[in-house]
Amino acid sequence: MRCNICGGTGFDDMPKRPAVRCRTCGSLERGRVAALYLNGSDRPKRGAAVLHFAPERGLSGLLAEAAGPGYRAVDIDPSLYPHVAAERFDLCRDLDTLGEGRFDLIVHNHVLEHIECNYTVVLARLVKALKPDGLMLFSLPILPGGFGDELLDGDHDAKLARFGPSLHVRRFGTATLQQTLGMVVRIPERYDLTALFPETQLADANIPAHHWRAFTGASVFRVGRRDLLI
Repeated sequence: MRCNICGGTGFDDMPKRPAVRCRTCGSLERGRVAALYLNGSDRPKRGAAVLHFAPERGLSGLLAEAAGPGYRAVDIDPSLYPHVAAERFDLCRDLDTLGEGRFDLIVHNHVLEHIECNYTVVLARLVKALKPDGLMLFSLPILPGGFGDELLDGDHDAKLARFGPSLHVRRFGTATLQQTLGMVVRIPERYDLTALFPETQLADANIPAHHWRAFTGASVFRVGRRDLLI
């Protein structure tokens, strides 16, 4: 097995997920699934306008190298990403600054479950910020069961008490995925990575088999302007 972002061959355990974090670049399964696209025909060209939210170390290096000066890393807390010159961006308050039709590529992994505002509006505005032929790659935790969404009016301690250290204010579930996420952007009825990439390639990139044919937290959605349903 070899990380398809940095080439590393050592992987560390995560809770209940053995040997999934790349020891070299820190990538997780979802990042390596995104890299399957980004190492192929979806790789941004030099100078492409790329917007990367919560810029994880492995993918930020890949995207910055490919896009060069067009790469922009952003997060509500840039201090969490010392490996890259990230700008502060609040998805609940700064969406108006994006405009429409500006970006060739937008990437965000495990962001939508944290934002403390209407995720439907955020997702729609991000899609509208894409150029006509632009692309958005994103993932989010997907769990068994249904959907939950709770915005708590309280201080940080109250939110920690309610949501735990992960601060997930919403829950996406397999039972209602089409009635929630699937009503905002077009997503497949069934998730099957093997229809796009050979099993040997998935295994070589250390993407465990239980992610191949099921909606999970490593499922990466690929959408463009035409996939916006609202």
